Amino acid sequence: MKIPKELTPLAYELSKKVFEGKLTFKEGQEQLVGDNRMNPNSAADYINNFRCMVEGRRFTRTNNAYSMEYFFDNIYKNYGSTGLSNALTALRLHIEYYEGIQQVNMKKMRSIYDKYFAIPLDTPDEHEQKEIIKEFKTQNKTKQDIINELKNLKPTDPEEVIINSKSFKRDNRTVAQIKILRDFKCQICSTTIKKKDGTFYIEAAHIEPKHKKGRETPDNILLLCPNHHKEFDYGDRNILLHDKEKVHFTLNGQEYKISLKID
Repeated sequence: MKIPKELTPLAYELSKKVFEGKLTFKEGQEQLVGDNRMNPNSAADYINNFRCMVEGRRFTRTNNAYSMEYFFDNIYKNYGSTGLSNALTALRLHIEYYEGIQQVNMKKMRSIYDKYFAIPLDTPDEHEQKEIIKEFKTQNKTKQDIINELKNLKPTDPEEVIINSKSFKRDNRTVAQIKILRDFKCQICSTTIKKKDGTFYIEAAHIEPKHKKGRETPDNILLLCPNHHKEFDYGDRNILLHDKEKVHFTLNGQEYKISLKID
């Protein structure tokens, strides 16, 4: 029975609830099966594979490539680098097991393994922002489109957003949009870091810290290279003026006036 892509988010959420003890295995399986939308064995495979991936143990039944990538994306989002590392171990063991008994080359699974093996240096938020930027490019979003969306941003907007059937943190969407608008350049030194995959790396710094309820909005985010980000966080910093259009501060004896406008 071919599992439609539309069932993958439900399979993930129910598997996660079973793993975290919010549902029994039987309850999760029955909810996933529903009105014959999935057979019980397939539902059991999803739930068992999820547990094996989060715990770093070999699984013997194979998910399709789409659901495997979906599970990897969301395990990284929900369980961080440790969860991703465990999922990679589980997938490697699965590939070795399956190729050994079937005498085949699991090209798609190996491709997924290679893709996510390169991720652990990024934080889950940075990885998600990268995925959002990729989705924006696919949708041919212009800078004006992004400006319009940011201007309509409201504190009451849902914390999760859907982009091309994928769920992302709203805050990560906002940071990704700011990175695009500011061309991935440090707002102090204009440095941009090009990665070997052709994408660009830049960090987002909060003017008003998150632990003081600083918002993920263009007027509270500075894009900084790694060096200036660390200096901004740990150096002798004094904010002289901060409003929706600009920030004026001194940092280790240097004075900076930076525009926060997005148009």
